[in-house]
Amino acid sequence: MRKTIFITFALFWLIVTVISCSALTEATVAVDSKTIINENYIGNGVQWDPYQLDYGDKQLKISSEDWTKLYSRLDFMKPQFMRVMINTVSLIENDSVNKAKNYEDIAPILEYCQSRNVKVVLGDWGDKMVNSKSNTISEHNLRFAAEYLDFLVTEKGFNCIKYYIMINEPNGFWSATDENYELWKNATQYFSTQLKVLSLNKKVSLMGPDIAIWKTDKVDWITNSVRDFDPSIGVYDIHTYPSKITVNSGEYSSILKAYRDAVPVNKPIVMGEIGFKFVEKEDEALMHENIERAKAKPYASVDDSQMFVYDYVYGTDMADALIQTVNTGYSGSIAWMLDDAMHSKEQKNKLKVWGFWNILGDEYFEKKEEVVRPWFYAWSLLTKYMPSGSQVYKVTVTGNSKVKAIAITKGDKYMIAMVNVSLKKKNISLTSSELPILNNMKKFIYAKGKLILEGDHILLPAKKGIQLNFKKDIRETIPAEGLIVLTNFEY
Repeated sequence: MRKTIFITFALFWLIVTVISCSALTEATVAVDSKTIINENYIGNGVQWDPYQLDYGDKQLKISSEDWTKLYSRLDFMKPQFMRVMINTVSLIENDSVNKAKNYEDIAPILEYCQSRNVKVVLGDWGDKMVNSKSNTISEHNLRFAAEYLDFLVTEKGFNCIKYYIMINEPNGFWSATDENYELWKNATQYFSTQLKVLSLNKKVSLMGPDIAIWKTDKVDWITNSVRDFDPSIGVYDIHTYPSKITVNSGEYSSILKAYRDAVPVNKPIVMGEIGFKFVEKEDEALMHENIERAKAKPYASVDDSQMFVYDYVYGTDMADALIQTVNTGYSGSIAWMLDDAMHSKEQKNKLKVWGFWNILGDEYFEKKEEVVRPWFYAWSLLTKYMPSGSQVYKVTVTGNSKVKAIAITKGDKYMIAMVNVSLKKKNISLTSSELPILNNMKKFIYAKGKLILEGDHILLPAKKGIQLNFKKDIRETIPAEGLIVLTNFEY
């Protein structure tokens, strides 16, 4: 009888153990450090444009205190890559470029990038660079654009400017080129000749075609650019504003791959802008909620705002999009955008709410708008711990499609990031047959109710002094709609 009871008891605990172990492992993240999918990652960052400052009934100025606050917040993020867009025609006076005009607005941005070795892509929105109705380019204004670039790079010494974009999103009906590839090509070719005249082509290369895509139907803009501009283009780029369902389902990766595959193997491609728009039917409820939130916000553009920047889930979704972008072979991503105070739509005081904050909250747009929003921390972790020159390993995730991961190294430092976009926590097993023992690792957790914050903008690790020994069983739990970053970078 005792033997029967013992056997029954043992079988019971065996079954419980098997069930418990299977429940513990809902996904396996395998890092293949023998397979490098990117040898030289450029880096991640954010769009930082000169501020609008004219908000209709109010003319504002960025105070020295606010510039200090911006610098300090960005120093936590450690951006490697910045996109800065201007309208050259706004500087033209008496048939010449007034180089002093608005210089105080762009100088602090470029001074930050210069002092921190941030690679900058400068560009012109495209206003009056072309005339889509007459199908002509303005050689006059294109020369001025080159002259102003020369002023910034040569005269002012901003050699942080590495790339230049001529005309934002030229494949769009909203663009100056009105979807006309030939018109964009003619403008860009002429601008390129002006760079050679000024010997700027030795300092700054073109980036393009800077197209906005949702599906794979615009690949011809890449292939045509390769045909017409390579090797003048130093880096190729696209913009994406995918729907949440597109990214979370993993479909996003296959879309990105079509554009990556169209670029020459010896050239990088980056994400020149990335943000979310609820364009698919499955996200219709989110779209309606976004509109209602914008309507309820006194200073939000109803036409062009992403009101979920106030929610933790936006940071998780942006991490999901970035991780898929990295794993598809892209060399950098620039988030749209840093600060609400940069751009308006509809009216001068109706802002494009997309930023990490509104630096003019105290002055005009409600004090609470100046507070750092959650998604800043998710994007910052995946920016500061992916420094320029990093190598990206191949990572395979099995067991759950809601979990994605990346792994990078630079020198003897490593970073592994894992995101869970499901509404439930996920237990994962982390494996690698080649990685060494990683000592002094820190673990950061990004999820609602999990942030450990200090001061105005500092995210502290949840745990320090971790050892990852891949010869042993390594398990982690990723919170619902959460991100975990493991790293031994010392900052």
